[in-house]
Amino acid sequence: MDVRVVTVTRQIGARGEEVAELLARLLGLRLIDYQVIQAAASEAGVSAEAITEAEQSPSLLTRLLESLARMPALPSTVGADPVPLAMNPIYTSTDYRRVVEDVVRDMAERGECLIVGHAANVILRQRPDVLRVLVTGSKEARTREIAASMHVDEKTARETVERADDERRDYFRRFYDTDWLSPGLYDVCISTDRISPELAARLIAEGATSTRVAGARA
Repeated sequence: MDVRVVTVTRQIGARGEEVAELLARLLGLRLIDYQVIQAAASEAGVSAEAITEAEQSPSLLTRLLESLARMPALPSTVGADPVPLAMNPIYTSTDYRRVVEDVVRDMAERGECLIVGHAANVILRQRPDVLRVLVTGSKEARTREIAASMHVDEKTARETVERADDERRDYFRRFYDTDWLSPGLYDVCISTDRISPELAARLIAEGATSTRVAGARA
């Protein structure tokens, strides 16, 4: 297998962003993260904030409002001018997510890139030239990292970690019917509890290089 694309999925507080940046540098790949949001927003003609919100699991209220927005015979909001839906189509979080998926596939098609997040490991799972990486860590270690980096107390840090994990879990289940931490979704799973981001990046880079060599020989 010739690795042309690497995806990095990370748990909050596992220092996955550092691993991704170092790994991209070692492999000579374009580092892609927020560029996905920018490209998707440009494609959909909406703000980057709208795309960012769509990548989070929508709340019940959001889903209700989106459903109502698609109904053709809604009364105008008091004090607001009516907006013809036919002239201004309402896009839902699902529509935005599909735009993100198209952007991820397009970037992967160009090759030689490392994509951080955006469920790229699932979106690109059928491509044989993709190395899918999960950077993880124990809740305790990630809580300490968040407390230190965000300058908050341990209780707030733990709540942040748990909330982020729950949101990612719900997102992957809702849209991809899968467990985002399942080892089967990844080629490499590495914990930064006892391994530094530098060492993690070197180990993954060595694996990616070895895979390229093995693919060339095959």
